[in-house]
Amino acid sequence: MVRVVVVYDISDDAKRYRLASRLKALGLSRIQRSAFAGRLDSSRLRDLYRVCERHATDARDVIHVFTLCGYDWSRRRAFGAYEEVAERVVLV
Repeated sequence: MVRVVVVYDISDDAKRYRLASRLKALGLSRIQRSAFAGRLDSSRLRDLYRVCERHATDARDVIHVFTLCGYDWSRRRAFGAYEEVAERVVLV
């Protein structure tokens, strides 16, 4: 399992909503309005890449996927009203 952070800037409201729904369905948790994080196995990571390819179709769309090892994740710092969400597995 690898930790991932997905950050996106999608201009179309409907497409942005569909992307967020797919990210949630993959088991990722929202950490900001346009950012999700979670742990994925290699199969789900491939699914994530396919989802991102399908949603970044406009020239203005951008989706970043960062993969992090456990050490890098442990060194992150969150300030403000951040609350760690319990990880869950959702089958789609």
